[in-house]
Amino acid sequence: MENKSDFVFVPKIMDKEDQVKSEEFLNLLMHKQMRIYAFILSVIRNFEDADDVFQDTVNTMWQKYPESRPIGDFAAWGIQVAYYKILEYRKKQKRNVHVHFDSELFEKVLTAAKSVHLDYDDRIDKLKKCLKKLGPRGRKIIELRYYQDLKPQQISELLGLSVLNVYKIMSRLHGQLVQCVETLQRQV
Repeated sequence: MENKSDFVFVPKIMDKEDQVKSEEFLNLLMHKQMRIYAFILSVIRNFEDADDVFQDTVNTMWQKYPESRPIGDFAAWGIQVAYYKILEYRKKQKRNVHVHFDSELFEKVLTAAKSVHLDYDDRIDKLKKCLKKLGPRGRKIIELRYYQDLKPQQISELLGLSVLNVYKIMSRLHGQLVQCVETLQRQV
């Protein structure tokens, strides 16, 4: 038997097309990995198990990426791959440990979680439309609070308003945005 130190790692030389695919995949994954992981974590509450399922998901995505290109919605594709990886995880868990959910209930929960995560982009698009409907002052306050991460105290100082007034305006803006998004969802 050979000693481990006798092995030398020789990286595969990538051609230009493989490099482009690799960079494209990594760029897409960097932007969407939190959504995919959030989906997994919404069903698998143990962080170590969720990490394992995420790693299996990314590995499968990487293997299937060349044959799946182009992908319209990378996050939706990743969530679909994760869905099947979670089912595989579930089968392993049933063999290894006493499981508290019956299979039918688990699949319903998994399907519901998938639906919620797939609707995410649609809700964000609706929210963006609703933000455009706000007046300039409302958009400015939302921008300061959520894009620049300023606290209400800082916003009040910047805009010359009382902190209480900032809270009241933000409450009204939140209400308007929720109502607008719900109205747009009913229209579909």
